[in-house]
Amino acid sequence: MKAQYTTEVVEAPRRFEYWNDVVCRHCLQADSKLLGAPVFDGAMSVNSIGMLDMAIMSSPLHHWQRSAHHIRSNPDDDLWLAFMISGQAHLAQDGRQTRLQSGDMALYDGARPFEFALGPEKIYLTRLPRKSLLSRCPEAEHMTAQLIDTSRPGVMALRSMLEEASACEFNDAESAVRYSAALLDVLALSLAAPGSRTAAAEKNDLYKRVIAYLRENYADPQLNLHVLAAAHHVSERTLTRAFAQHNQTPMDVLRRVRLQASYRALTEGNAGNVTTAALDSGFSDLSHFSRVFRATFGCTPQSLLSH
Repeated sequence: MKAQYTTEVVEAPRRFEYWNDVVCRHCLQADSKLLGAPVFDGAMSVNSIGMLDMAIMSSPLHHWQRSAHHIRSNPDDDLWLAFMISGQAHLAQDGRQTRLQSGDMALYDGARPFEFALGPEKIYLTRLPRKSLLSRCPEAEHMTAQLIDTSRPGVMALRSMLEEASACEFNDAESAVRYSAALLDVLALSLAAPGSRTAAAEKNDLYKRVIAYLRENYADPQLNLHVLAAAHHVSERTLTRAFAQHNQTPMDVLRRVRLQASYRALTEGNAGNVTTAALDSGFSDLSHFSRVFRATFGCTPQSLLSH
């Protein structure tokens, strides 16, 4: 069921205040100011489509600014997609700015400050669950305030799906969720940079190279995420993402490699005592070593040594 709002139901002097309240309630908390028209006439409908929320807006030119204090007091982790059907807007975020005209689309991020001046005859503003979008396109959060390339595969389909979603009312929740998932898939395709398959392959190659490095250097007690990233000339975030594609973290894998090495040292007689097995495997805290060893193998290191 769509919620419908219009400033016509409010006396002229209070219309923009009413508009501010409606938009902040359904979209994002932000400061607003009127630009131009002395009397504000705006209309908005809001609809939920599975995982997505869509606001369809028409209004005179006005300005929104979401600042750090809004984010602290009213946090919102979702990204948004603006699709200008008719009209114009100016969007600025993360040091980038772009102008939207009829047919243009751009992302913005509710978790970071932005400015948005818009005067749409009609615009679709769609809330995109951050986790769902980034699982499909990790680069999306770095693509705010820039126009989506209309030559990209999927853009025409994305426009059509947004138009359909604006007019459609789904009879059951399952269909709505499936449609919203399909729309996110098409958006991710539209955002994916040429060569993104190569980028994914590079991440997989990075994962393999780091695994090999860990197996060679696990005995170094100074080995940590920062050292690993520096050794492979990538950021800690890039390294973490490469491992996340395999449902792992670099430090979990390092701990497992070290435990396996200590187990072999104890069972094959390569260590004269537990302390040597721990230190030679990269552990510097003996009590921690004993705890994780027992949790992993179901026995103490000492019990293996006695055999």
